[in-house]
Amino acid sequence: MDLTLIVSLFLLTTFTSTVAGICGLGGGLILAITLPWFVPAAAVIPIHGTTQLASNFTRLGFSFRSVYWPVVPLFIFGSLSGIAVFSVFLVNLSTELIPLFIAIYLLLSLWIKPIEKILAKLENFFIVGAVQTGLGLVVGAPGPLTMNLLLKRLTDKDQIIATAALLMGISNISKVLTYAGLGFIFFDYLPQIISAIIGASLGSLIGTRLRERIDNQKFMAGLKWLLTLLALQTLVRFSYG
Repeated sequence: MDLTLIVSLFLLTTFTSTVAGICGLGGGLILAITLPWFVPAAAVIPIHGTTQLASNFTRLGFSFRSVYWPVVPLFIFGSLSGIAVFSVFLVNLSTELIPLFIAIYLLLSLWIKPIEKILAKLENFFIVGAVQTGLGLVVGAPGPLTMNLLLKRLTDKDQIIATAALLMGISNISKVLTYAGLGFIFFDYLPQIISAIIGASLGSLIGTRLRERIDNQKFMAGLKWLLTLLALQTLVRFSYG
């Protein structure tokens, strides 16, 4: 891999991690879309997981005191269940429609009040942990599931970002360990991984510093619209093939 691509990957991951540092999500989706420019298709998910792991835990480090701990144990138990179920079907699982289902769920949950009330009775961090971590083995960025639930449960932007960073980090640890167990050789992509980790760490610092300047109420409203735009983008992409 030449120096130009290494530097380009560094700049890309700095940008995507900055976005995540400000908003809590969005960066992982951008990275999932663009990472195939830098690595073969078979390496996209494990390297995406490694990069996001660095992004999540450096972001967590800058906001550790804001983590809302009561949701963490349930999420971990859900994650273990999701790994157990999804890893069995990892090779043969069709993932084409998964982003579409996530997009529909987000729009219904965020904007349709009767549906939101029904979903609220079913939503919990065990289910989200199982679904997010399980889906994370086969699709790049199911993080909006966690952010949607945190948006409904918490009211402080730093608490949402820090807790999301921890929960998404748990999912990415699971992703990396699962692919390592399946025989993926991370060492073969060491230059890309190092470049991406350095960029992700720098982006977390920049994003955290920028987020400190954002009003909490404006952040909460903006996050709802960001989730909505991500869902609509998915629907448009499916509509036009």
